Amino acid sequence: MSKRLKHRLRSVAVVAALLILPQVVQERYFLHIVVMAGIYTIMTMSWNLLAGYSGQLNLGHAAFFGIGAYSSALLAMKLGVSPWFGLLGGGVIAGFFGFLLGFPALRLSGPYLAITTIGFAEILRLVAVNWVDLTRGSLGLSGIPLLTPIRLGSWGMEFYFERDYYYVVLAAVVFTYFCMLRFTHSEFGVSLQALRDDEQGAQSIGIHTSQYKLAVFTISAFFAGMAGGLFAHFTRLVSPDTMSLHVTFDTLTMTMIGGLGTTAGPILGAVLLSLLSEWLRTLEDFFRMDIRLVLYGFLLILTIRFMREGLVGVVRALKEGFSSYGKGRNAGGDHD
Repeated sequence: MSKRLKHRLRSVAVVAALLILPQVVQERYFLHIVVMAGIYTIMTMSWNLLAGYSGQLNLGHAAFFGIGAYSSALLAMKLGVSPWFGLLGGGVIAGFFGFLLGFPALRLSGPYLAITTIGFAEILRLVAVNWVDLTRGSLGLSGIPLLTPIRLGSWGMEFYFERDYYYVVLAAVVFTYFCMLRFTHSEFGVSLQALRDDEQGAQSIGIHTSQYKLAVFTISAFFAGMAGGLFAHFTRLVSPDTMSLHVTFDTLTMTMIGGLGTTAGPILGAVLLSLLSEWLRTLEDFFRMDIRLVLYGFLLILTIRFMREGLVGVVRALKEGFSSYGKGRNAGGDHD
């Protein structure tokens, strides 16, 4: 059996398992966690495209998430736009702000770009806090409409329960994943990696680095904004905290632990840490202290020190080790 066929069979098996998951596990609390993990998966994949493949360190990525959430919510609440179009509108508006933020990236890099992006996110958060007439300030927007029901004859999805919303988020995750595959396994992705590894070298071989920076900021912001729209219509509450630094830190940590600059790493990191975060809530109630950020920081240090490729690198190393061990045993058997 060829490697391509094995890969396709594994993909089909994973998709089939995800499709039947809500039918097997119907506990609403668990499905709520899975939906939030899916939203964070989109966030991590979008940040990974920007930081992992192009090397642009954006520490204000939560701003795009918040822009998408507020835009989608306000389009539905103020203008009566269908939430389905609001999801797209939130992504487009966030992409526009990403395009604008890309201009400072043309002249800044490293810590200077990181500080600029933090300032960008903080400015937008303060705007959300103080523009009370539009955003209701620190109270946030509540009562955001649910997604419009889908009906096909006697079958329908009302989106009153997590199970229906789960399939929407799953479709968004699959769409984002395949888009990221197309981006990273194309000339565009190769150019981004050249920009990441050696910007001057990339310019010397004819790559227009300024155009690629603007493009990757815009694309990354679009998907983060779409994730924000999904979050808004799922939780039905959006506050300025959605633009806080801790949201970016969570996204960064998930991506780094999963595997920065890989396609599967952000997904693995987002799912595992979302589940771990909920489990830690029980420990926090027992110890009466917030240990989640402490553990996140500890895991991040371990990853940077010992696992530069994250959990994906660990899995890859184990597979190579077992493969080498199997070949060695086969060679020894043939010799005997």
